[in-house]
Amino acid sequence: MKNDPKTKMSYEKLWKLIIRPDKDSYKPKDLGKRVFTFKGKTYTRKDYNLISSEGYIMKCSFIELDYSTRPKKIMPVILYLHGNSSSRLEGMGMLPEILKRDINLFVNDFPGCGLSEGEFISLGYHESHDVKILVDFIEKLPGVGKIGLWGRSMGAATTMIYAHKDDRIKALVMDSPFADFNILAKDLVLQQIKLPNFLIDGALKIVRMTIKRKNGLDIEKLKPIDSAPKTKQPAIFIHATSDELIHYKHSDMLYDAYGGKIKKLLKCVGNHNTKRSNKIIREIGEFFYNYLVNEHYSNINIDKNNIFYLDADEKEDNNQNEKSDINTNNNKDNSQNNKEKDKNEINLINEQKQESKEEPKDDNKISDNKNEINEINENK
Repeated sequence: MKNDPKTKMSYEKLWKLIIRPDKDSYKPKDLGKRVFTFKGKTYTRKDYNLISSEGYIMKCSFIELDYSTRPKKIMPVILYLHGNSSSRLEGMGMLPEILKRDINLFVNDFPGCGLSEGEFISLGYHESHDVKILVDFIEKLPGVGKIGLWGRSMGAATTMIYAHKDDRIKALVMDSPFADFNILAKDLVLQQIKLPNFLIDGALKIVRMTIKRKNGLDIEKLKPIDSAPKTKQPAIFIHATSDELIHYKHSDMLYDAYGGKIKKLLKCVGNHNTKRSNKIIREIGEFFYNYLVNEHYSNINIDKNNIFYLDADEKEDNNQNEKSDINTNNNKDNSQNNKEKDKNEINLINEQKQESKEEPKDDNKISDNKNEINEINENK
């Protein structure tokens, strides 16, 4: 079996699928204008370079309501954590629901993703350490209040691994997380290599050794479910019932093991990359508003069996769709479904006339493994 060229190709395909998937390719100009209006209010985007836990430059963006039009000086922030083949552009698509509820947004490209440095990802292991770096930085920004985490796929697993360690995080949304990578890896082996069951453990051993050698990750220790009982923040879990990559049983497991009393599980039709319906996005927006903005909201315990099945293709009243004041470029996404225009989406932004140049490169070497923060593209 080991000498079979097709099998070798399958092994290589599998470890690359895990730690080196295709990058989401985009240009800095795709992020849009640095100053834009939405629903009559002015917003700004600032870009930053942060140093990851492994010493790589992470590209980040902070979108916030201009101080002159803020209802309050202190505003909450959602840190959006993207999936394994995605980038910060993924989080940009959530702007309408976030901004209209007086919440600011912070997005980043994890190492090995988007425009950030690095060759490999670790499906939440190193990324969870990077989240601490991100939260530490966000907390020091002026006018920042409560912080929420919204993670998708890899970002959802990262959210689950990290949240219980940080009481600054007040609310969580986890879309398509995995509970135990050992379970997920066996599913991937069956899909990618087509081995009989009695050979799966041997195949996983080879894949595990390859991954550990390349980026120091022991996939057997990648178990977000171990963090679930320790995590107490209000949380929403979301999963598509036909997810072909991460079976919805993972969200079931995490939901059942979750330590917080306030939790909800939303199941919808579609696969791993199916775009979430306006109804789901709106419910997420209301959830974050309640726990990050509304000081008078009562933390009423949600019933243990609070599991909802939603139709992701449900037609919605056009009058309820938000119209954006923002003119935008097409935000790139990983699935063909996500390339379709959504009435409720801010398509960030036509090419900047004054910013047609590429984002300046940082040629300075990283020294002493310090988390040096370089703000780039200052307002001119």
